[in-house]
Amino acid sequence: MKKNIINLVFTAAVALSLASCEGTWIMYDTTQKDHLYFEETQQVHSASFALITDSTMLVTATVKVMGMPSDQDRTYSIEYTSALAGETYDAGTVSYPVVTGVPGEDFTVGELVIPAGEVTASLNITVNRTEKMLDSCYVKISFCLKEDDNFAPVAPDSSRTSAILTPYYEMYVTDGEPSCPFWWRVSSSKRLGWHYQLGEFYPDKYRRMLEYYHATEETSPVFFAWAVERYGYYFDAEPDKELNNEFNTFWRQNYSNSWCKYVFIPLYEYYKEYYAAHPDDPNYEEMGTEYVNQNATTGWADPASGTYGFLN
Repeated sequence: MKKNIINLVFTAAVALSLASCEGTWIMYDTTQKDHLYFEETQQVHSASFALITDSTMLVTATVKVMGMPSDQDRTYSIEYTSALAGETYDAGTVSYPVVTGVPGEDFTVGELVIPAGEVTASLNITVNRTEKMLDSCYVKISFCLKEDDNFAPVAPDSSRTSAILTPYYEMYVTDGEPSCPFWWRVSSSKRLGWHYQLGEFYPDKYRRMLEYYHATEETSPVFFAWAVERYGYYFDAEPDKELNNEFNTFWRQNYSNSWCKYVFIPLYEYYKEYYAAHPDDPNYEEMGTEYVNQNATTGWADPASGTYGFLN
């Protein structure tokens, strides 16, 4: 309801500003179609069955209306698109080929409706676990909002700094080994899959990190419930401003003591002991804040230290 009121106030303000231009009244064209869009804080969505046993997963996208709410339900339309010829997905240090997801086979979409009185709606996408996802490739689920009797899509707008308005939705899905999540990467890194507070990315370390995270359901249930709501059970939630769950160093934004105590310190201590006993392991890393070199993207900082740790 609050969003609807804001939309009404904004529309009225625009109409008044147009009407006051040199004393000439300009009527708002109420016959024009309202516009639909996705407001993306990140344009590339990814999902993986690698960490779950389920045969399907539910992903939700939010469709928004640029216009007025209606007193009745309104349907909208989408059009499926294909992967580009030779398209690849960069999953950490490896690039994988991309194939087009087939509606009804690899995924299905839910009801395409903007409810009465609303200017937003959830679009449910059910992703199916298929064999092609195991064949060293990513399945691309891709579609765009399409003009119909009720709505027209907005033109893509990447001029905003906080979010991008777009009629397109794209998601890349895989199975097998989990790929490096975007929040594990330092933008200035010469290679992907490294962060000074997490060290090098590789699937086994990611799984162990998730184990410590999931264990807080018993050791710190309030923290666990809060974190799952904002970041997802597998750190797979979509960024949401209202939840304040931007993923860039999310472990420092809120509950930093809990992240440090229950997740980062146990993870660090496990691998410090493991690498000391296995110096020939191919994933061996230098452990300790003194070894961190952000220019060379090497080293793993002690989370209990200063400088690069949680206590700085």
